Amino acid sequence: MVGIGRMGRGIVDQIATMVGIRVMAAADLDGQRALAAFTENGWDRDQICLTDVLGEAIDALQAGRPVATQDSRLLPQLELEAVVESTGDPGTGAEVAAATIEHGRHAVMLNVEADVVVGPLLAERARQAGAVYTLAAGDQPGAIFEMAEWARTLGFEIVCAGRGTVLFPDDRHATPEKYAEMALRNHMNPKMYNEFRDGTKSQLEMVAVSNVLRMPPAVRGMHEPFCGWPELGRVFALRKDGGILERSGVVDMANAVAGEGRYVHQDKVFPGVFVVITSPHAGVRSVMGSLFEPGFGGTPQQPGPNWGLFRPYHLAAVEVPMSIARAVVQKRPTGELRGGPVAELITLAKRDLSPGDALDGGGGYTVYGMSERAEVARAGNLLPFGFAYGGRVRRSVPRDQALTWDDVEVDTTTPLYAMREEQDRLFS
Repeated sequence: MVGIGRMGRGIVDQIATMVGIRVMAAADLDGQRALAAFTENGWDRDQICLTDVLGEAIDALQAGRPVATQDSRLLPQLELEAVVESTGDPGTGAEVAAATIEHGRHAVMLNVEADVVVGPLLAERARQAGAVYTLAAGDQPGAIFEMAEWARTLGFEIVCAGRGTVLFPDDRHATPEKYAEMALRNHMNPKMYNEFRDGTKSQLEMVAVSNVLRMPPAVRGMHEPFCGWPELGRVFALRKDGGILERSGVVDMANAVAGEGRYVHQDKVFPGVFVVITSPHAGVRSVMGSLFEPGFGGTPQQPGPNWGLFRPYHLAAVEVPMSIARAVVQKRPTGELRGGPVAELITLAKRDLSPGDALDGGGGYTVYGMSERAEVARAGNLLPFGFAYGGRVRRSVPRDQALTWDDVEVDTTTPLYAMREEQDRLFS
């Protein structure tokens, strides 16, 4: 496990209650936090090897002792079956996943920030190495993949796939202070928590969904209308059928905040996920229509042509072991990523930016992310959000304008940049 924050520690705790799987190495910049992941889950302190030295770590594992370290680069080199990356830093995530795959091990990514930048390349490298690269069950993308797999296996067409959100009108420009108290209540870093509040996190997760399902965002940033679960099949329908979509086979999100800024708890989709399905077969439509009669299973009337199916929860951290098991036992990912990007997480100014301003990435003070079709992002030379974690602005950029590569001084010496260049060549 790389990254023992809120999610990483949750995964360690969950696995501690399970049979047939063990966490044997944990890495965190705070070595004591990595150590506590073991001591607070039944290991005695003298059983644990706290080290940043590869040889010591190898010897400890061979003796059946777990390893705690501050060096994330250590874990891919150890005799483990899988490495879970949950730091949330795109550069670290890409490097750890690449090294894991290079050593022939399975890479399980909670780090969607890295996936939306170089996930297609990492997935292709994994196939060549005979390993599995996968996003994680329990997170919204993983939950959507499982619903989509079910629908496609049964022959349904997916009109729209998505997740619930809670986005207030001024949240795009929120800074860490605005939600600091809520972050502390949830045992989260305020900047990380604010990445959820300013919409960047939900946008990047839907980019990951787009790339796996090969379904682009309906529009830049998606419509994200106010919508309760009983209305999913009606709202996320083609315009000719009374909905908001220009085309079928897209991703979008259902907001629990009404247009006037009023939060509506009743029938909200958040924190759940959904797929809106249809079928060209008259017999299937007839059966589905009867199953969605009023009162049948507590569902509202949905005569078709679309049916909104809704899972009211996602269990981040809790269900991640399912993806580990799929990778190790079944040699398959939770949502298979093949081909180049369908969507890109682009970078927009959170405030008016001036030359010399340093970019601080997701949940910070300078930028937020929005989904965009990959071909539009390429044509506009738009900056992928993974390169907004550092670097300085070259010229003035007004609030809410998308940043281009030319607007920012990007460090071109990083492994992340090299991998992105390789990915662009591979899928050009």
